[in-house]
Amino acid sequence: MDRKASWIIWIFKDGKQGHEAQVDGLVNALSKLVGLEVHTFSVERPFTENIINSFSKFKWKEYPSPDLIIGAGHSTHLWMLFARFKYGGKVVVLMKPSLPLFLFDLALIPKHDVPSDLKKVVATSGVLNKIQQSVSSLSDRGLILMGGVSKHYHWDTKSVYEQVNQLVVSNPEIKWELTTSRRTPEETLNALNDLRLNNLIVTPFEETDSNWVAQRLSIAGRVWVTEDSVSMVYEALSAGAEVGLIPLKAVNQQNRIVKGIQSLKSEGLTISSMQLSSTAHKLKEPFNEAKRCAQIIVDRFLS
Repeated sequence: MDRKASWIIWIFKDGKQGHEAQVDGLVNALSKLVGLEVHTFSVERPFTENIINSFSKFKWKEYPSPDLIIGAGHSTHLWMLFARFKYGGKVVVLMKPSLPLFLFDLALIPKHDVPSDLKKVVATSGVLNKIQQSVSSLSDRGLILMGGVSKHYHWDTKSVYEQVNQLVVSNPEIKWELTTSRRTPEETLNALNDLRLNNLIVTPFEETDSNWVAQRLSIAGRVWVTEDSVSMVYEALSAGAEVGLIPLKAVNQQNRIVKGIQSLKSEGLTISSMQLSSTAHKLKEPFNEAKRCAQIIVDRFLS
């Protein structure tokens, strides 16, 4: 391709917040490197349910042909390949696809899901996200993010309760906020509500909106996450916070996700001691996988 002022991007979204956050994170990073003209298509229903109307569903002829086609989530895969077949462009899929890898031009896959290095695969540290490094985080503001029942870790309400209590009590100068997730058991929330600590505010997941965590990540210099919440761990790292892990017992120590969390510990990207220093620890190099992947895409397809 010849370099040009504006590249045409078609993005396919499946209505799932986690998938869309990955796509938005990548597109935002690309927009900082090259000029983009972005067109978005919602494909919440599978391609196979709409195959009869595939040629007319989006009135694609009204849009300029794409240079890049980007999407995340299994329901987007056939739509992206169909778009390339009709109008050209390079297909970039996020996360491990349900279809064979050779069908795609590039796949951005968390390294815990990639068994080996492949030509069309970029192994990422966690899933991409749209969190930007904060320039206004405060060492006296803390955020605690709760996961819950998981196939990778045993959830232990008593252990989690005791660790949260220890963290908050050991650091009384920090104003802590805690939120739960869809997976957090009700008994865990009830236990946390019983803590009644002056420097802790508990806000259940049901009382938050889609921007709640991102807004807190821009302020909190300290972020603690239960080990099962892998995407939240990487969002906290992307925000540039000091990241602590609340340990859980792994179902299988050889599981790739579990090993991925262990690698973060061994690389010094997270902390475990709950006796926090007066100043939040900052990473020497900003953690920004979306930016790194965007640069790879520009080098391969947009230069």
